Amino acid sequence: MILKAIKYNRNQDDPNEWWCIEGHGDEFEKWLPLNLINLVVGSNASGKTRMIDAIRQIAELLTGSKKPTEFIYDTASYELRFEDNDKEIYYFLNFKDGKITQEILKENGQEKLNRAEGRLHYAQIKEDLELEISDDLVAVARPDTKQQPFFRSLHEWGKRVTHFQFGGTLGKKIFLRDINRIQVDIDTEIDLRSGDNAIEAFIRGRNHAVFVESIIQDMDRIGYPIDNVDVARLKFVPAYGLNVKEKDLNVMTDQMVMSQGMFRAFSLLVQLNYFLLAQIPSCILIDDIGEGLDYERSKKLIDLIIEKIKNSTIQVIMTTNDRFVMNAVSLAYWNVIQRVKNKSVVYNYINSKQTFDDFAFTALNNFDFFATNFFITGFEEYVNEDG
Repeated sequence: MILKAIKYNRNQDDPNEWWCIEGHGDEFEKWLPLNLINLVVGSNASGKTRMIDAIRQIAELLTGSKKPTEFIYDTASYELRFEDNDKEIYYFLNFKDGKITQEILKENGQEKLNRAEGRLHYAQIKEDLELEISDDLVAVARPDTKQQPFFRSLHEWGKRVTHFQFGGTLGKKIFLRDINRIQVDIDTEIDLRSGDNAIEAFIRGRNHAVFVESIIQDMDRIGYPIDNVDVARLKFVPAYGLNVKEKDLNVMTDQMVMSQGMFRAFSLLVQLNYFLLAQIPSCILIDDIGEGLDYERSKKLIDLIIEKIKNSTIQVIMTTNDRFVMNAVSLAYWNVIQRVKNKSVVYNYINSKQTFDDFAFTALNNFDFFATNFFITGFEEYVNEDG
């Protein structure tokens, strides 16, 4: 299932309203449309990380792993559109002071849930019945596969939203005390939502030669040539961790002594290859992609991610404010955030096609599309200057 569009507002119609995210232009009714591959760019404090956080937070609400009262804010609304094979799913959630006031779900235009009116559809009897639920729990978080099969796709999507904070450790300090535990539980579904579980992902996939070989080839492509990878005892910690054999070294390098930049890329690629191996439909959020890597490796990593997921069931939403990263990624994937008072307004190829197409005639690099505000003004500024 793919997230096709989103609106988000925190503290709407309140004196404390201070941030919302929406798409540019009225044609799309302020929806922010998304593609399979998305690079979110913008200045510091423009809303890039908040956009990632908003998607992660709605995923947590849909799975029931968080309640509105557990966030640092307690009043917000989410509006989402999904594409699930031949189905179009619309979902709206609003909560105020930690209490859910409205939750609506529509499947192909047919309303299945309207919380404010107390109605929930029951599939087996083909009728709407009264909904009774705690005002701090999302209805979708408790799916009944027989009576509410339409909840399942949203619930499963929420479980498979993975958040990689590329500027963080990505699991570098997470080890295994007992390797047999994972081997025993290998048939259970792995939880990769935090983006920190590369060890378990590797153990799940290592019996597939194509999985291990893909990791080795991917690392080589981004400038970290290795010829082996495995899980073994760490040198300085009484536990198990990931080890790689770098081609120019005679000994294994374990995750404790691996450079942070190398491990970030390695951890991401292990988990991405596991998603592809297991054919898990996922939404991957990567905040500050390329942080800690040099330009060449950042470019190669992004190119590799795009290549690997183009024909997959994985959606990726990446953020950056690095000019070199921006120059390396096609404008077709860009989502440019402009901060306007308490709003983050997003321009992309879907809602601003003419402006994006016009930029091809300027002979400028991609970063200039952002730096000169061409994404806002287009050729208008140049026409005005020339009279």
